This record gives sequence, C-alpha cells and structure tokens, in this order.
Amino acid sequence: MKIKTYTAPTMSEAMDLLRHELGENALIVSTQRLGSGNGVRLTAAIEETALEEEFNLFYNETPYETEFQKAVRETLTYHALPSALIEKILLYVKEAKKKNNLVAFASALDTVFDFHPLPEQIKGQAFMLTGAAGAGKTVITGKLATRACLSGRKVGLISADTVRAGATEQLVAFTNILDITLLKARSPQNLHSHIQALKKTCDLIFIDMPAFNPFQQSDMDYLTAYIEAADALPVLVMPAGVDPQESMETAEAFAEAGVIYLLATRLDAARRFGGVLAAAHAGHLTLCEASMSQNITRGLSAINAVSLARLLLMSSEESDSVTKEKS
Repeated sequence: MKIKTYTAPTMSEAMDLLRHELGENALIVSTQRLGSGNGVRLTAAIEETALEEEFNLFYNETPYETEFQKAVRETLTYHALPSALIEKILLYVKEAKKKNNLVAFASALDTVFDFHPLPEQIKGQAFMLTGAAGAGKTVITGKLATRACLSGRKVGLISADTVRAGATEQLVAFTNILDITLLKARSPQNLHSHIQALKKTCDLIFIDMPAFNPFQQSDMDYLTAYIEAADALPVLVMPAGVDPQESMETAEAFAEAGVIYLLATRLDAARRFGGVLAAAHAGHLTLCEASMSQNITRGLSAINAVSLARLLLMSSEESDSVTKEKS
C-alpha cells in the first residue's frame, strides 16, 4: 500500500493534488487544518495494483473510442462540460452489455461524481441553504419545508437573510400556509441558538441564508463563520444553464467555506447542465437533489447516476430533434 501526505493552502487544492497523483481510488486516511493561514494537511492511501490500473487508464498511448463512447462524448460536449471532465468521464465509459447504454453511462457518472440524497432521517437535522444571488435559495427552502410537512414531519424554519428586500416576506407566505413559525437569525451566534432550540421539538430544520458573493473574500469569511457556528449541513444551491468555468470557481469558493452538498435548480428552464456538473466536480460536492419546477409542492427530487444519465441523454436528443426540424 502506498501512503502519501499532501499540504496545500486549501482542502480543495489538497484534494486536487491527491486526485492528480493517486487517482479516484485513493482512500483518505486523515485531514488536518494547520491553523490560521497555514493551510491543510491530507493523508491518503492506495493499493499499488489500483495505482497501476489508474496509471494505465490515463496513459494508454493507443486509445480506441467505441461508437458508444463517441455518442457519450457528443452528449457531454452538447452540455458544455469542460474538456478535461469529458475525458475523465469517457475513461470510465465501457461498451454497454445487452445494449443497455443508459446503465453503462450511469456507471461512468457514478464513478466520477458523488450522489447522495439529503440525510433527513436524523431527528433535528438542520440544513443550511446557501449560494450566490439569484440561485433560488428561498424557493428551495420553501420546497424542502413543504415536502417535509406533507410527509408529516414537524419543521423548523429560520431566515438569516436580513439583507434582501422581500426575502422574509416570501418565506412568511410559505410559513403561513404550512403553519410554521419563522425565526430570524441576525448573527452566527443567534443562528446557533435558534437551531439548538428547534432541535428539541422539530424533525427537520431549514435555514435560508443571504446571498454570498463567492469572489468576495469578506462574504466567504462571513459564510464560514455561520457554518462553524451552526450545527447544520451546508448545501450549495446552484442553477443550471450557467457558465461552467464560473460555476467551477463558485463551487470551489463555497466548498472552501465548508459546503458539502450541491442542489441543482432550474433544470426545467435550461438545456445544458455542464455548469452544475463542473461545479460538483471542482468543489468535490455531493449531488443531492434537483429542482424541475417552480411549483412549490413539486419538482424536487433526489438525483442519482441513472436519473442524471437519463436527463443528459434526453436533453441532448430533444435538442437534436429540434435542430433537425428547423433545418
């Protein structure tokens, strides 16, 4: 077994170093923050045979691309994924057995990305919905709260968005219908107190955060303070159809602040989903849910490798059909 230690300014950079040298099969043994301004230390291990396979996979001098791989490449190119990410996915695309291309494509996606629904089984679990301006955080907060209420769970709702005009009023409309008391948090400490109080009586707690500029360090520092103070799982809300490079940089900034999940929105209003996938990969974020509708009571569901493969293929095929009709 090969064991390596990586030191970098951020966890994201350390993960990049690990993935580049040891590949996706590496097992993370430990992580350690080295104190203010000193970065992080990450230790990982990998079996030598796995390392050799990863090396051969990436450095095959005579690659052969099957018809199925070509079809997948066309699909991923249509969705505007970064070229490096396309090549990485194609490395894991194997010729479909029994002509089941969907399952074969999904298997490759499952290797490259992490999928897991939001863990709502623990009583008192809190989720912090965060993201850049216009991502749809308040609507998603309302959707999650509505879904929980309709399933018979007792829900707590907190608004930390005391800046945007109308943000609280929008949540009040949801809480009036659902008969939930809306609490307002004006500081990280205030948020922590609210969460601890709600944990005593609520099954699930949802926190609507203000918009944060990922390219403004003071915003990211403020978000980090909230995440460290709150006993909650931070979820990045990101719309589909945005520039992949911008999405990657946004995800990296939020991941460095402590975000671990990515919830994709506006999949019904976009044709290309490369930005969302590039963001999840760049920030090492787990894809958890996807919003397919603006309707507050529907269009939100867990996403997995199979549903993502189906969505990518369907979107590109529909676009191809429309193009042929026009021509």
